[in-house]
Amino acid sequence: MNRSHLDALADRFAETKDNNAFNEFMMELENSLVMVPAKAPANVTEETMEAAKKGAPIPIDLKNPPQVMLMPKKDGGLLFPVFTSPQHIPEDKKPPVIVNLPFSAVIDLLKKNEDKVSEIIVNPFTKYIILTDKLVDLVDKRIKAGVIGQRAQNVQLTEQQIHAIAHVKMSREELPKALFEDPKKVLSDIRLGKEKYVMDAYRKVYPPNIKPPYTEDDISVMSLQIDEDMLITRIDLPEKYTQEGSPLRIYIAEHDSEIGYYMIEKGGKDSPGYIASVAEDGTHTKIEEAPDNGAEIEAIMSLIRPS
Repeated sequence: MNRSHLDALADRFAETKDNNAFNEFMMELENSLVMVPAKAPANVTEETMEAAKKGAPIPIDLKNPPQVMLMPKKDGGLLFPVFTSPQHIPEDKKPPVIVNLPFSAVIDLLKKNEDKVSEIIVNPFTKYIILTDKLVDLVDKRIKAGVIGQRAQNVQLTEQQIHAIAHVKMSREELPKALFEDPKKVLSDIRLGKEKYVMDAYRKVYPPNIKPPYTEDDISVMSLQIDEDMLITRIDLPEKYTQEGSPLRIYIAEHDSEIGYYMIEKGGKDSPGYIASVAEDGTHTKIEEAPDNGAEIEAIMSLIRPS
């Protein structure tokens, strides 16, 4: 199941808080399957649960369905959690059962239990996007009016949006995922392939019918041996089609046996850029305001090797 487009739209809205980004995210979400954490049904055996941990499906008895694991709100009350993809569920917070549901079914569950819970939290451990009770009511009305329920094929992204989403997907998902899966090989491939390796990573995130608008000349890869214990690889990315929150540079830091994946992400008109990281589990975290370009390497060094 390909969830990358929904993930990219969720990431874009979480970073920019832009109304257009929110509308695009909601249009995709309304026609998507989401992941809902649940408690195991009482009749499920321990053997079945062990098999489920290895990827086997759990048979569901409709008379005894899994119970959704609601989350407490910071100011009291409860939230209905949903996840757009597995990468937003940290290993130490994985629920006993994950149920894939159409988003419309989530809305239906909420409306049937609105005395207990009326709001949704999307990706609570990474992005924390809250869909209020008023928004839930609006989506419910759209479902009943027949607006939602079939794939919205007529929704067209602009050229700017397509390339901005692909840029984020390459730098926050494709490259770090490959790196953490096989650090030694990927680091060697980056140093040998340089700009070609990064260009190939861009091609992997684009649909077959769309070519990336960049060439290897738009990318720069440079490795810096800081000392005998630290090596930093800097990747300058194309700035064309970037927007607020888009990664401009990637720093892969090797210190002893540790790997750190950091990015300098673009600021807005009234907000500075910032340093962010991607962890091995795919979690994206803003760390601090980015310094001037000339001081970036020193800032990255201090993150992986605090004084």
